[in-house]
Amino acid sequence: MKKFKKAFIFLAFILIGYYLFTMFGPQQSLEIINFSPLGEGVEINSVITLELAAVPERKSLEEHFSIDPEIPGQLVITDTLVKFIPDEPFAYQTHYRVTVTDGMRSEQGSVLKETFSFEFDTENQPSLQIMAVGDIMLDQLTRQRLREFDPAYPFARVKEILQQGDVVFANLESPISGLGRPLPGKKYTFCAAPFSAKSLVDGGINMVSLANNHIMDYGEEALAETLEILAEHNITFAGAGLNKDSAHAAAVLEVNGYRVALLAYTDDFAVPVQYRSFWQAAEYKPGAALLHDKSLIKDDIKRASAEADIVLVSFHWGNEYTYQVTAQQKDLAHLAVDAGADLVLGHHPHVPQGVEVYNGTPIVYSLSNFVFYPFPSYPQTQDSFILQAEFQGEDVTTLKLIPIRGGDSQPYLPQGQRLQTLIKHLSRLLDELGTSHKVTSENTIEIDL
Repeated sequence: MKKFKKAFIFLAFILIGYYLFTMFGPQQSLEIINFSPLGEGVEINSVITLELAAVPERKSLEEHFSIDPEIPGQLVITDTLVKFIPDEPFAYQTHYRVTVTDGMRSEQGSVLKETFSFEFDTENQPSLQIMAVGDIMLDQLTRQRLREFDPAYPFARVKEILQQGDVVFANLESPISGLGRPLPGKKYTFCAAPFSAKSLVDGGINMVSLANNHIMDYGEEALAETLEILAEHNITFAGAGLNKDSAHAAAVLEVNGYRVALLAYTDDFAVPVQYRSFWQAAEYKPGAALLHDKSLIKDDIKRASAEADIVLVSFHWGNEYTYQVTAQQKDLAHLAVDAGADLVLGHHPHVPQGVEVYNGTPIVYSLSNFVFYPFPSYPQTQDSFILQAEFQGEDVTTLKLIPIRGGDSQPYLPQGQRLQTLIKHLSRLLDELGTSHKVTSENTIEIDL
């Protein structure tokens, strides 16, 4: 029994000595033998990897591992390989420093003697191309053309241009629905057939304003079905909804690493007096967002700016068939820019109006008609353009007007003398607003920013 006790005591001393030696005696050094990423132009979806000479102790690794600037993520240990998998992509154009501080332990007891760090820079954010066009009418003569030909007809001659855009905006000048009836007493009422949504998809349109003087032409049922049809075809929309909150909510399209928000508003001046309250969205009533409440518009834009990288604001405003910009248009446009809009897009006059650059932000007062049946009494409605805006981050780096003629519900690129006449006309509208520009060798108009 005494011999057993002596052996037990001797073994205990050995274990205690080993523990003390492990904790306080000379320790084997833990090394990091490989790591990534490193250098410049690192993709934002990258994973950080560390290869160690021994399996790290998880708790110790978590205490000693850090990234600056901080980004949430998960540490995954597979034998001696450590991966940090971010919960979200790294930020563009950002310098990151990865650090593992001295004292980190392995499961075998080895210790990192010196702090280890490495650095990398993420890739530049790609540019974003926004294409914007004016009024799209898929009812009336356009509906007839769709029946005669096919849904590809309206955009057949311009879709190669539009498909260069990451965001392709238009004003949808009518509901798209098989429901409802035309409002009695309203002179012009429009409603496109449900199948015409295929035309928008074929043309590359992925963002539309519904805030205009025709969106309620066939009542609340038609509006509700319009929202459903657009959603089914992955077309982002703003400016009308099932209640006030949804009509004033920013629609967000995520593309090419950007969050692009759209807000849209309409004047109700072109709506018969008896329908104006019917037009406006209310707490429990479908309708459109009107442009009369400036305080609400400012709040909408500020909220959208906090949630998105780029904010587009669309206004259905101005006087029909005139090139002159009204004082109300300028006042609202400047208010929108001051509140945080990155691009203001106007429509309704059916003819082009000039572009102003206000505090570095483009304001397009009227995009004119785009897909629309011809107006025989107003031949100037055939003049139009495609706006091409390139963004790098939150800044507009290039702004161009591509001259377009309306055609027979089928816009096209004009040639020859007709093209030169249109370029001169659009240039004159820019001159009237004091907007510096030049005509390029490709017969586009580039605006100085």
